[in-house]
Amino acid sequence: MKKAIVFTALAFSAATLSAQYNINLSRVTPPSIEYLKMGNTGPKGKEIRVNNLYMDEGGIPQLPVMGEFHYSRMHPNYWKDALLKMKASGINIVATYCLWSLHEEMEGELSWQEHLNLRRFIQLCKEVGLKVHLRIGPYCNAEIKNGGLPDWIIGNPNFRTRSNDPLYLNYVRHWYEAIYKQVKGLLYKDGGPIMAIQLENEYVSQGMIISHLMNLKKMAVEIGFDVPLYSMTHWMDSEYPKGEIVPYAGFYIEAPWVTSGKEEMPTSNFEFFTYNRLSDNIGTDIIKIEGDVESLNGENNDSPFFTCEIGVGSTTFRHRRAVVPEELAGEMINLRLGCGANLMGYYMYVGGSNPVGEKRTFQSSGPRINYDYQAPIREFGTLGTVMQETKKYNYFMNDFGTALAPAAAYLPTSNQNRNNLQWAVRLHNNSGYLFCSNYLYRNSKKDYKNVQFKVKLKDETLRIPNHKITVKDGTYFLWPFNQNMGGVQLKYATVQPICSLKEGNTRTFFFFEDDQIGGEYLLENKNIQDIKVNNGVCKADKNGYFINQLVPGTDCSIEITQKDGAKVRLVTLTEEESDQLWKGTIRGKEFVALTASSLIYDEEGITLIDNNPNAEIQMYRNGRFMQKLFRHPAHDLQASIRPLRPMGYGQWIRPAGEEKEVKRNFAIHSFAGVEQAWIRYASESNPICLLNGKEVSSTTLGDYRRADVCKLIQNGENTITFRFPDSTPQPIVAEIEILMTNGQRFVWHTDGTWTGASDKQPVIVVKHKETPHSFAPEEHLALYEVNAPAPTAGEEETRMYINYKGDKANAYLNGNLVADSFYDGTDWILSLSRLKGTIETNPLVLRIDGLKSADANIYFEKNVNPEKCVTPTLDAIKVKQEYRFRCNR
Repeated sequence: MKKAIVFTALAFSAATLSAQYNINLSRVTPPSIEYLKMGNTGPKGKEIRVNNLYMDEGGIPQLPVMGEFHYSRMHPNYWKDALLKMKASGINIVATYCLWSLHEEMEGELSWQEHLNLRRFIQLCKEVGLKVHLRIGPYCNAEIKNGGLPDWIIGNPNFRTRSNDPLYLNYVRHWYEAIYKQVKGLLYKDGGPIMAIQLENEYVSQGMIISHLMNLKKMAVEIGFDVPLYSMTHWMDSEYPKGEIVPYAGFYIEAPWVTSGKEEMPTSNFEFFTYNRLSDNIGTDIIKIEGDVESLNGENNDSPFFTCEIGVGSTTFRHRRAVVPEELAGEMINLRLGCGANLMGYYMYVGGSNPVGEKRTFQSSGPRINYDYQAPIREFGTLGTVMQETKKYNYFMNDFGTALAPAAAYLPTSNQNRNNLQWAVRLHNNSGYLFCSNYLYRNSKKDYKNVQFKVKLKDETLRIPNHKITVKDGTYFLWPFNQNMGGVQLKYATVQPICSLKEGNTRTFFFFEDDQIGGEYLLENKNIQDIKVNNGVCKADKNGYFINQLVPGTDCSIEITQKDGAKVRLVTLTEEESDQLWKGTIRGKEFVALTASSLIYDEEGITLIDNNPNAEIQMYRNGRFMQKLFRHPAHDLQASIRPLRPMGYGQWIRPAGEEKEVKRNFAIHSFAGVEQAWIRYASESNPICLLNGKEVSSTTLGDYRRADVCKLIQNGENTITFRFPDSTPQPIVAEIEILMTNGQRFVWHTDGTWTGASDKQPVIVVKHKETPHSFAPEEHLALYEVNAPAPTAGEEETRMYINYKGDKANAYLNGNLVADSFYDGTDWILSLSRLKGTIETNPLVLRIDGLKSADANIYFEKNVNPEKCVTPTLDAIKVKQEYRFRCNR
């Protein structure tokens, strides 16, 4: 039975302004720790175990950072590069869906080749040093048709999908067994990277959740999936198999599936500090109130707060074209940590491209190919705007997660009034972190003045900061208190920790100052022999050292020598410098660097990646950032653009001799169906158009006519005929354009291969006659032929940045759809390197559709003028060459 929690307006009105910033944790009871019984915990000394609060490895608490990357949505040549980028930005677990419909589009034709080579992908994860959380379905969602269930499963009339129907479960067993054959020997217990299995996804069938999930788990275990952790997504309901499967939560602030039209996203429960993991009114049975503090109810807290779908980016739907800001990522992560999340799982972390099937493309609600998701690592390997904020928090969780994971979250009850400043505390054994948020997505908040947080602990009361401050609109942060920093006790700091670095007997901790709040540190004087402050003011008294008036930057440091000779440094960076910070480990030695470039590393060293032929990195060594500069000969690459006219490839023709008609046979042999098809033609005569013997009705559009013939095209042989009633037929130019459900584009034009009625008499080609100059406004269509430069050899990618306006754009190479885009006001990025072998000798055709009306019920950012999207245009293409610089430590 859920426990109702009622907050009255009287309780809120009784609280004074200062009371909003007080929290009494002196008598709170932390939840007791109980370990869950999952599967094989793994090799000795590296055992992964999960309790009701956190995960540990080898007995050490962890706060894992997990990123979603779908191997099936990327060419395998680029898997390793993306995995290295994940690792360099602080990811330590790769989550990936096994999408059944991609592996077995046709029943009985399972494929594990090329982009579907799951085993090779898992092996690469191990090689790079990343664990794997395998999401085996059978249903996955993933914005793919049927959620990844094949059409032949959905269309089978003999069972109900996603049920306990025995026949359906037998088909699922067939799928699970196929996956297991691919990953056998790569489970964590065998020394492999697969440490967790997710069963199903978003399963909310009332009354069936426990039985169905347990049937799937029992089946998976019988097949051989013996792992330390089994999970499910925990959407919309608190029912789950407790102690058997760990429920994971998901949070999206930008969620195009919950809104429509031009409206802004409604403010959600997830934009505030709350214990609710599901919605505004479900899951309250895990909450208890002690005084003015909201916390976990230890009696009912039987699973940790793990997440698998933290949306730091967002997909694009046709009706919503939002572009997420960098701050969305930082705020989202900050809120989840403050609420007690102990596994941070991002969806998506690596964008991708939907593969094309033999029958169809696989999208469900977004573009057919593009699955970029505005992710930290985007569709073609560039870094998204959200990466800067995301990786800072990733490094924090990597380096401080051991202390944070056992810390329970405590929320002031004043947070229930959303007009109050939102904040939270996580506490374990008198040490912890204070989280604060004054940010609302696409909404303004007021500035909160005279803010000083008062945290009452068992043996002391901390007042943070030293003086009252103003927390401005758009601010969010986390501050440490009572933290052991390499042997030095940090009472508190009003700067945000990023990461730490060990060099011999010196430990350096990196922080940054942000949000117009002056940084200050309070240190206990125990164990301190000497202290030196650069770009700050230090005041000492009998209890410790107070440092403020900081001037943040690479040379803003506090150097502490302890009585045993060990040193601790506290470096305070600017917010901009913190965006450029990277951390990693090479051959067992940690490094910290600042660079505006992207960065990856392996056992041989660091590689900088940039679109500029000049790059810079500052490596931190022995208390200083040391600069290195790199130069590369620049590549000047250009693409040529040619607008295409309607029937632009066609030739004017007329019947020969006494013939009164021209015709052309053409064939379509495909598993795919016809999605759209048109005939366009122009002639001074008024010919009758027939397709497969049936007269076609056409409409005049400017100086040509067009007919929709989608329903008349047939798989196999087709014949198009133009009959001329005039005694002297006039020349005609025509084209047939066919778009298939699998993304193929076929075009036939009038030329010398057309014949008269006898099939043997060729037509006469009429020269020196122009085709119509442009597509009629009613078509809202523009086509361009792009001759791209040959991409460079090696790992450096060559990309096109396409600036266009319209509704959507499709790129075709040799008639195959290779990329697409829903217009959102940003450049459409397309990798030429991933088209290598074809793009060098074949033009790319860009087909851009405009909006049918400027009043289309579509959400655009304010920088987009829909009126300029009605008539589509290609404004510019820039070709940018990637440069890679090898940097040895």
